[in-house]
Amino acid sequence: MDCCGSERGVARGRACPACGRAGRKVKPVTLASLVVGLVPEGEHRFCATPGCPVAWFSEAGRIPVSASRVRIGQKETAPDRPLCYCFGHAASDVVAEVRATGSSTIPARIAERCRRGEDRCELTNPQGSCCLGDVRAVLKQAQADATPRSASCSPDPHASPESP
Repeated sequence: MDCCGSERGVARGRACPACGRAGRKVKPVTLASLVVGLVPEGEHRFCATPGCPVAWFSEAGRIPVSASRVRIGQKETAPDRPLCYCFGHAASDVVAEVRATGSSTIPARIAERCRRGEDRCELTNPQGSCCLGDVRAVLKQAQADATPRSASCSPDPHASPESP
């Protein structure tokens, strides 16, 4: 399946031992590429919960965030957190583009490069899969934050009533 396919791999009933949230399966190649030190045996899952100290886990053990060779953007809320590990896009890049233009071309540019086979998601992204879902979520939030909201839905108390 290509990097941007629909297979999600989110575990049912396989929860992070620290935060209790379901984890997404990751392949051994992801851990070999990103973990400093020994990797416990077993089928590993990625925990994306911000603030949780566990990055990956299996029945045999936990791998802490501190053992990752890269920043784990999915576990952060910092504006400059990494989003796309293959092509170097940060959340702040998407937000800046939305502020400047109202939208972002970053998701389309990433998708195009994935179609050309330039991605290395399993090797570079701690979740072991394509970042486009994360990028689109940041885009959606940035657009919502940029949308002006009306101060109130109640009528202006100083307006004169309409005559029949």
